[in-house]
Amino acid sequence: MFDIFFSHPNKPYIEHISNMFNEEDTPLERQVKRFHDIAKLKNSFQLYIRGDKGVDKNHSLLSAYLFLLNSDLETRDLLFGFLAIASHHANVENFFALNEDNRYIGRYCTNSKELLFLDEVLNSANALGFYEKVEGNLAQLEEHTKKYQKYIRSFKFKNSFDYRDFIDFKKLYASLIYADKFEAIFGIKKDKKEPIAKEILSSHIDAFPYHAKRDKFRKYVLNNFDASHKLFTLTAPTGYGKTLTALEFALAFKKEKILFALPFTSIIDQTYDVVCDIFKDIDIFKIHHKTDIDESVPKDRYSQVKFLMSSFSGEINITTLYQIIFALFGNKNRDNVKFNQFRNAVVIIDEAQAIPYAFRQDFIRLCELISEQMNTVFIFMSATMPMMSDKFKEISNLDYFHEQNRYVLKWLSLENGQESLMESVRDEAQTKHTLCVVNTVKKAQELYLKFRDEFECYCLNGYMTDNDKQGVVEKVSKRLKENKEKILLISTQSIEAGIDLDFEVGFREVAPISSIIQTAGRVNRHFGEQQGILYIFDDICEYSNLIYGDLQQISQAIFEVLQDGDVEESNILEISRLYFDKIYKQLESFYIEKEIEKLEFFDINRKIEALMDGGDFKQLIIVEPYDGFIKEIEMELLRIRKEEKDTFRQKDLVQSQVKKMLQHVVNVNKKEIDKFMTPISKVKYLHEMIYLSSGASEYNEEYGIKKYHLELEDSDMGFDF
Repeated sequence: MFDIFFSHPNKPYIEHISNMFNEEDTPLERQVKRFHDIAKLKNSFQLYIRGDKGVDKNHSLLSAYLFLLNSDLETRDLLFGFLAIASHHANVENFFALNEDNRYIGRYCTNSKELLFLDEVLNSANALGFYEKVEGNLAQLEEHTKKYQKYIRSFKFKNSFDYRDFIDFKKLYASLIYADKFEAIFGIKKDKKEPIAKEILSSHIDAFPYHAKRDKFRKYVLNNFDASHKLFTLTAPTGYGKTLTALEFALAFKKEKILFALPFTSIIDQTYDVVCDIFKDIDIFKIHHKTDIDESVPKDRYSQVKFLMSSFSGEINITTLYQIIFALFGNKNRDNVKFNQFRNAVVIIDEAQAIPYAFRQDFIRLCELISEQMNTVFIFMSATMPMMSDKFKEISNLDYFHEQNRYVLKWLSLENGQESLMESVRDEAQTKHTLCVVNTVKKAQELYLKFRDEFECYCLNGYMTDNDKQGVVEKVSKRLKENKEKILLISTQSIEAGIDLDFEVGFREVAPISSIIQTAGRVNRHFGEQQGILYIFDDICEYSNLIYGDLQQISQAIFEVLQDGDVEESNILEISRLYFDKIYKQLESFYIEKEIEKLEFFDINRKIEALMDGGDFKQLIIVEPYDGFIKEIEMELLRIRKEEKDTFRQKDLVQSQVKKMLQHVVNVNKKEIDKFMTPISKVKYLHEMIYLSSGASEYNEEYGIKKYHLELEDSDMGFDF
C-alpha cells in the first residue's frame, strides 16, 4: 500500500531505527530497539502518521509480541525486552502483571485486538528489506506464551529477583526510551560528547584570593584522585568550598556529563549561576519542577531544548536530590529517560545526609550497581556523612574537623520556657548578628512577630513563597556583609543546607544531631577571629518528637552528653559518627527489598512517592504576587488553547504557564486552607490549581501564610522537586 514507511512525520522508518543504535548497545538492547516500533508498519498507523487521525495508531503491544516470536534470548532477558517494548510509551507496571489474564502474555492475550494486524505487519516487515526474516502466527504465539506463563508462575514461587535485576531492566528500558525520543526529536544518531576541559575550572579557582584552609583542602582532595575507583565520599566541615572542589575532582574523570544533585531549588539556582559564569561554551541545565524554557526559543528548537533539559542531557546538569531519587526508583517514563543519563557520568550528591534514612541503604546499593554496570562515578558530599558501605573511598582529610574551632555547642537551660529563650536571644541580638532556628513554622512566625519591633528582624520558613524566601536570603546576606546594625533571623529548617550566611551566634531548638550541626555551619562560617556559639535549647514547640520521630530519640543520648558540658567543633565528627552509626544500626534497612524480589516497579514508585511527598494532607496553593497575575495567566492559557494546534507544543506552553505560577506556591495544611476567610479560587482551564488572591490577609510577604492553631503542627521538612 505504501512505497515508503514512516515512523514519525516525514521520517523513514529504517532511518529512525538505524539512528537509535549505539556502539555500546548489548545484543538485547539492539534487538529491543530493532523491534520496538515494528507494528508501525501496519497500514492504519501509516495513514495516521500521514494525517488521518481517526485510525488505529497503537503499536507497542504488537511490536512486543513480534519481538517475543523472533528472538532466541534467555527467558529472563526475553521477558525484560517484552516489558520494555510494551511500556515504551507508558509507565512500567509490576513484572508479574505480565501474566494477568487479559493482558500482555496472560491466558487470553491472543484475544488482543492488536493481533488483527499481525499478518499485515509481517508482510510489510519482510518486504522492507531491513529484517532478515520476521515470522509468527497466533498458534505460535499461544505456544510461546503458555511456556512463558509457566516460567513466570514457577519463578514467582521458587525464585526471587534482586537489585541487580532491577538495574538490568532499568538500563534496558531507559536505553530504549531515551534513544527513541532523542532520534524522534533530533532526527540524528546521538554522538559522544567531548569531556569538559578541567583546566577552565582550575584556572577560575586559581584566580581566587589565597585562603589557607580552602586551598589546603582542595589540594588534598585532588591529590586523592583515583581513575580506577568509582565510589567516593567527600566529608568536610562547612565553609571549605566543597562544591567547586568536587566539581574539579569530577572533571578529572573525563566523563561525558556531570549530574550535580542538591537538596533545595534555591541552592540549585545559586550553583547554576556560579557554574554558568565559569563555563561559557557548554550546555549547562538546571532541572527542577520550577525550571522553565524561554518561550522565545523557535518552535522547532523548543522541543529539543525541553528534552535535553528534562533528560539530564547537558554536559553539566544541576538538579535536586528529589529528581535523582525518582530517576533511580521511579517507574515513570519521564524518570527513566533521566536514568539513562547515569551512563558514563559523574553523579555528585551534595548534602548526602538528606537521603531519607528509610531507603538510604537501597539508594546506596543501587548506586554501587550502577557504578559497576554503567561506568558511573558517584561522589557523596556532606559535613555530616551518613554511614556508607566499605566500597566508598573517602577523599578528604577528616583531621580537618579536629583542626576546626569556629563554634562551640552549649546547652541552654530554659527555666521559664519560651520567655527564658527570648531573654537570651534579646541579650545576644543587641550586639551580635543572631540566628534562631525552631522546629515549626508557627513558632518561627510567633517569635518573629515578638521581635520585629525591637530589632532589624527577618523570618525564613516553608510557608513563604520561593520568591519571598530568596528575597529574605538576599537581604540578610547583604546586611551581614555590611556588618553595620546587628540583625536577627528567625528561621525553620529552611536555613540548614547550603545557604551561605554567617552569624556570630545561634540558637537551635532540639532536633536530630545532623540538623544541629547543619545549623552550626551558619555560625562563624567564614572563620572569624572570635569563636561563635550555638545554644541548644529544649523543645518549646511541643511537637519535636512528632516531627522528627525516631531520629529525635536517637539524638537524646547525645543531648545528655551536651548537657554535661560544652562541645567544641573539633569534636563534632565523633558526635556525627555516633549519631549516624545509631541510625544505621537501629533504623536503616532495605526499604523496598520485598518489592525488588518481585520487580514490582509500580509498587516501588508508589512506596517512595508516599515517603517523599508526605501523603495527601497538604495542598499546593498559589499566592498571587500582584493583582491581575492569575488573570494574565488565564488569558494566556485561553490564547494557547485557541491558537496552538500542535498538541505537544500546546502542552509544553501550558506547562510553561504552570511553572510561572509555581514560583509563588506554598504547600499548606488542608485544614488551614479550610479556615481561610478569603475565598480560594481555581485557575481557569487548570482547575486542579487553586490560588489565594493578591492582598489576602492570610499571607504576609515578611513571614508567609499565617499559621492557625491546630492540633497537629507542621514542620518545615520536605523535598524540592
